[in-house]
Amino acid sequence: MTKLIHPVAGTIALLTILTFWFSTVLAELFASDGTIIAVKTAIPWGFLLLVPAIAAAGGSGLALSGGRRAGVVGAKLRRMPVIAANGILVLIPSALFLAAKAHAAEFDSMFYAVQTLELIAGATNIALLSLNMRDGFKLSGRLNRQSVTHEVQLVGRDMVADGTMAFRFAKPTGFRHLAGQSISLTLLNPSETDGMGSSRHLTLASGPEEPELMVATRVRDTAFKRSLASFPIGGVVRMTGPNGDLTLHDDPTRPAVFLAGGIGITPFLAMARHAAEARLPHAITLFYSNRRPEDAPFLEDLRPLEKTNPNFRLVPTMTAATRTAQPWDGETGVIDAPMLRRHLPDVLGPIYYLAGPPAMVGAMQKMLNGLGVRKQAIRCEDFSG
Repeated sequence: MTKLIHPVAGTIALLTILTFWFSTVLAELFASDGTIIAVKTAIPWGFLLLVPAIAAAGGSGLALSGGRRAGVVGAKLRRMPVIAANGILVLIPSALFLAAKAHAAEFDSMFYAVQTLELIAGATNIALLSLNMRDGFKLSGRLNRQSVTHEVQLVGRDMVADGTMAFRFAKPTGFRHLAGQSISLTLLNPSETDGMGSSRHLTLASGPEEPELMVATRVRDTAFKRSLASFPIGGVVRMTGPNGDLTLHDDPTRPAVFLAGGIGITPFLAMARHAAEARLPHAITLFYSNRRPEDAPFLEDLRPLEKTNPNFRLVPTMTAATRTAQPWDGETGVIDAPMLRRHLPDVLGPIYYLAGPPAMVGAMQKMLNGLGVRKQAIRCEDFSG
């Protein structure tokens, strides 16, 4: 419901202010004093629609943000207080003053001075609401994201777990991304193709500070995966990005809890590395589920981060620990509510991030809902592998 309320309320607010603004300008330019009086005395009644619309747009936008303050979401949230203050402190008092003056037919210098101020404030809110609408379309995917396409060179690949391979690409000059964002890779003139195509959407496992771009994927029996696994070092692929907003929230007073399954570790590896490198104050706990240690991509890369970042904790768990050739004395079984309670002082306070196979992500959402975690505090992304 919130996802419906937000765009509808924003559209109503924008159209209402546009109606006020253009009716005022057209009346002043082309109409009689009687029409001006009618317009100025009618505008305050429009606040019965405008004020609830702006309040609903702002409240629903805050709820949808889920604590995020970065990127497009952050820009939208920063505009809302300006829009509200502009309305409360300038537009409403000006409209009431002008309605009273118009009703008395007092079209003096004070009337026109206040009307000029009202038109400037109205134009400002029209611009800010239009920007918020544009950014809303970006977030919903209705507007193309501002991605850039590069041709990048494969510089290396490594097996990072049984059946999982990481691919390292040269970072294009000027390329910037946030930890947790993704790219699209397209093979140029692949040796084979199938119905799934020659492109894949892959999350960057490398942090923004790292000199190379790294992605990882299960090596499955598809034309794309076979072609990528045998792609020559030094070969060039097409990359588009960055995309996505599964990024760490800005508020350091709210802990972050990552719930990862298998290859879903990639955004959290990037976030954890970035948090350590940038010395972020966020308390981060990563629960990482795999069948066996041999199946866990980047598990050994994550362990040192507990030493370099005192705010980071790793809780790996294995669901088939008895089948491993490696000794295992850590957590076993799926990530569940008792496991969260054992390791978290407060299960309702954090922002939760989920990534992994669709079934696992669905189970985690259901578990968190059962614990009473608010929907706005849960962010997720599916990885089929």
